[in-house]
Amino acid sequence: MTPRDKNTRDESKNSILFTTLSQIFGDKMNLARIKFFGLFICALCKVQTVCFEKLAVSFDADVMVDSSLRRIQRFMSEYLLDTNLSSLCVRFVAA
Repeated sequence: MTPRDKNTRDESKNSILFTTLSQIFGDKMNLARIKFFGLFICALCKVQTVCFEKLAVSFDADVMVDSSLRRIQRFMSEYLLDTNLSSLCVRFVAA
């Protein structure tokens, strides 16, 4: 049985996602960005919107919502996500 087949808690799902993202992005993205990207993906799935404020509220992190909001804003304004890596991530997760 693969980890996807199990009904796991959110913490376990996050660690599985972080491990998967680390394998995909490897040395192309630092660990802090990989963790952020995992939180961002989980938040997008939960709230099903791209409203930064709603995404910040749904982050599974022990920080203030304003800090998560600033983190999202900084990532979006400063980081250029490689489209080839993004498509690889989507293909890997969808498989």
